[in-house]
Amino acid sequence: MKKLSKVEVKGAEAYFYDELMQVLSGFSYNRFINKAVQDLHIKNNEKILDLGSGSGKNICIMNNYTKNLIVGFDKGSTMLAKSKKRCKPYGNVKIFYHDIREPSPFYEDFDLVFISFALHGFVDNDRDKIIKNAYNYLKKGGRLCILDYNEFNIDEKNIFIKYVFKYGECPLASEFININLREKLSKFGFNEFRNSYYYSNLVRLAVAYK
Repeated sequence: MKKLSKVEVKGAEAYFYDELMQVLSGFSYNRFINKAVQDLHIKNNEKILDLGSGSGKNICIMNNYTKNLIVGFDKGSTMLAKSKKRCKPYGNVKIFYHDIREPSPFYEDFDLVFISFALHGFVDNDRDKIIKNAYNYLKKGGRLCILDYNEFNIDEKNIFIKYVFKYGECPLASEFININLREKLSKFGFNEFRNSYYYSNLVRLAVAYK
């Protein structure tokens, strides 16, 4: 199948995901994630939902900024086990098995919904479902924060970036970088956009408000 998603990491790759990302990023991944979470501008006592919470690394960092409820949704068995173990010391953190394409009627009125390097791995119709769910989870004035690839023309990038997108990433990522994310989010009622950029503008934290 041409549009084969690689967003769900399994097995040993999932178990050592954070360590693998640290090596592949030239040992900059930890610093990058800490900076990205800092750029969320989490206020004291904000309630947060992490869609595709993975290993729980991001949640543990966010927990330094708020002691209110932090919920993580994921469906990878290895990632769930790792995140539950990692987050066990924090009584305000709850990790659940849940497909983020499906709505959850039990969680709403979050101040912040976060999704990190997951949206690019879905077909566009599923991306719309995730964004719609995120909008419904948020309270009025809450914000959706998407940490993922920025929009760019792959033909203008160096051979290394071209190689990564051709052989390392799923074809869905190559499609994602051509999407006008601001325009897409606007269709669901989001506004007041701001962006932060990383890795020479290849990666973006897009923030939009309900």
